[in-house]
Amino acid sequence: MRSRYESGQVAVETAIVLPLFIFLLLGILQLGLMHQARLLTKYAAYKAVRAGSLHNGNVEMMERAALAVLLPMISQAGSGGAEKITPVNGASEFNQKWNAVSKNKMPEVNLKYAEVQICGPSKNLITSDTHDNREADFDDARIASGNGSGGGQGDWGKSLRTKLSIQVTFNYRLPIPFADVVIYNIARGQRTLPWVLRLGKEEDQTKLSYVKYKIDQNDAAAAQKIYILPIRATYIMRMQSNLYLSNSNLPDSYLTNKCTFTFDSLG
Repeated sequence: MRSRYESGQVAVETAIVLPLFIFLLLGILQLGLMHQARLLTKYAAYKAVRAGSLHNGNVEMMERAALAVLLPMISQAGSGGAEKITPVNGASEFNQKWNAVSKNKMPEVNLKYAEVQICGPSKNLITSDTHDNREADFDDARIASGNGSGGGQGDWGKSLRTKLSIQVTFNYRLPIPFADVVIYNIARGQRTLPWVLRLGKEEDQTKLSYVKYKIDQNDAAAAQKIYILPIRATYIMRMQSNLYLSNSNLPDSYLTNKCTFTFDSLG
């Protein structure tokens, strides 16, 4: 017969181990969902750039294409404040959920579910290296081969002016209670490290200010107990329609590129 001291020891051990065990289960479930969201974001980037290549790099069209792919992983605030993921198992459920999120804006915070940034080509690349300063003809062999004015034979960088490069950011709302707070704070702490302590090249100040603005938005959402982690994927595809210079979403140059690339090969 066990003494009361042994019973007390079991109770203390249970109180220590049980929260860790519950977090382990919840964390595995949340990490599994994050992996699925990452795979869908990659496919959403492909569908978005395809829509952009057919519709003159129209950002709204690309965001709608990405949103349709990401729909099964989008969660919304349910009863009691907990996140709820509505399943999409058929056309009727797809339409119902699409109608709820088709504006691509979270009702609680000033964030989109799916955001598309055009990484290239830049405006200065089009104006300096195409025969028409208003648009880049996707089917002009001189442009596609890099033989336009200012571009040398076989110049890979110049040939990118007829290729659309985009980055899709899926503002993924962590739906699993307790795990959402812990995982968000771990990721948030990583992003707030000084740049000198990070691996890779240091970003320019324009991009740093944009990244800080995005982090501030995520912190504002976290203050409302909505924990958001941005999941990004990029894709590049040759244009199937003319890319207009008047498209205000084109970066002026690489220095004003808001994509989070760590290399500078997109002009």
